[in-house]
Amino acid sequence: MALRIFTQRCSIYLTVTDGNNMQGIINWNELWKVTRSGSMWRRTLNGPAGSFWDGRAKQFNESMMQNRERSQKQMAKIDLSPEYTVLDVGAGTGRLAIPIAKQVKSVTAIDPSGGMLACLQENMEREGVTNIRCINKQWEDIELGGDIEPHDVVIASHSLSMLDIQEALAKIDAAATKSVYLFTFAGRWMDGGLCEEICGEKRHSWSDYIHLCNILHDMEIYADVAIWDSEFEQRYANIDEAVTRMKEMYDLPLEKDKILRDHLSGTLVKDDGALCLKRASKSAMIRWQPNSHERA
Repeated sequence: MALRIFTQRCSIYLTVTDGNNMQGIINWNELWKVTRSGSMWRRTLNGPAGSFWDGRAKQFNESMMQNRERSQKQMAKIDLSPEYTVLDVGAGTGRLAIPIAKQVKSVTAIDPSGGMLACLQENMEREGVTNIRCINKQWEDIELGGDIEPHDVVIASHSLSMLDIQEALAKIDAAATKSVYLFTFAGRWMDGGLCEEICGEKRHSWSDYIHLCNILHDMEIYADVAIWDSEFEQRYANIDEAVTRMKEMYDLPLEKDKILRDHLSGTLVKDDGALCLKRASKSAMIRWQPNSHERA
């Protein structure tokens, strides 16, 4: 007996009963596609690869440089050795790639945004780092054995926006020889409820770590998970600067100005002559040994 529940795009739920066994209750990869396609974030990111971030790279870079503690917590959880090669999928401006490069043989940084990689290269020069190779491509377009060879360690930190996440994870697994580390959120995304106020949409359906774990489980990859408290801080000179920068980051239309200003007025706090936006969340790390499912 089979029970199917359909959406407009695809079948998400499928229950098959065989004696006492029940398999395929939820197709997690298809559910990921639906939630990604319908989210405000996905609609914002539609268009040429990386173009959304090109004009926001410098602002993003400044924000990341203000939150080094977050990077340090992640770095402490990654096992590295001087002889390792590391692949950073969605490296951005090098928040992790640069400190990692100081501890390993080499790093390959992949990002679809040329603007992000330009900031990464500026940060490399500032930090005196020379062992990072940058590739300006989407992960979906990367060819293993062509663009890159397998690396000892593969990491992806808050960068898994691919529509077919199962295919992306399979490629990540194939690209690593020793370990894989994925960093994402546990529970709600740390926007402080902004997306919900603007669009009536909660940012937890696609970014929660459990969704990735369920897809990996269906792939017979049984990963370790660690969860910890995390806080992100952003400082602004005044409310006008906060509104302007948040509008640019979220690509919000003019008619959302009042909602955004009201939201920030209620969440920004005064701190040492500036306005500070502090957002608490739960961070998650998903770790596994590559191809371990094939050896089990």
